[in-house]
Amino acid sequence: MNTELTINDIVFGNAESKRIIEDIISGAEPMPSPYGKTGILLYGVYGTGKTALARLLPNAIEIGTTGNELGMDAEFIGCQQGYAGPQVMADIKSIASKAAFYNSSGNHYIIIDEVDVLSDKAQESLKTALNAKRTIFILTTNHVASLDKGMLNRCICVEMNSASVPQLIELGRKITADINVVLDDTELTEIVSKCGGSIRNVADRVRRYARRKLQDAAA
Repeated sequence: MNTELTINDIVFGNAESKRIIEDIISGAEPMPSPYGKTGILLYGVYGTGKTALARLLPNAIEIGTTGNELGMDAEFIGCQQGYAGPQVMADIKSIASKAAFYNSSGNHYIIIDEVDVLSDKAQESLKTALNAKRTIFILTTNHVASLDKGMLNRCICVEMNSASVPQLIELGRKITADINVVLDDTELTEIVSKCGGSIRNVADRVRRYARRKLQDAAA
């Protein structure tokens, strides 16, 4: 069983969001943009795959635009309460001071998870940091309305809200196929309809239900 997640495993509830990501990966939507867009903001409700996509994008962009893999994990900053502007800037400056030429594009990739947790002052600092050259920022948030407007203006915003029930059923089929269990659509519909659109919950509950079915069959 191949458990390595890929871009193709991400379930987009919005068709345009998927097309935007495809354009970014292919280079049709250049990043950093010559018009000042240096960030990709993934926003939406909990559990829809924002952080998973954020972690996948740097390597996917590098392969799509240069033909070569990134070669290492992108820099990851997980935001926390009390994370102040000077700390944000210090971390970003430290990352940006490193040579980026370990990859073919020469770009830095910085993932900033749950950016809405940052204070207003920290967001203002990040807005300034988004002017950095040869740096692609990938941000995630559950609360887009609370973000600094200037920071948003520097980002390509990609909605990551709940997928439809048929999409989640299809995800459930892929999960059960990987573990050689067959669930019918009635079973899958009952499971996914109680998951609140969260892919995280769907994956967990489908696997648990399938596991119980195997255990009961073996008993």
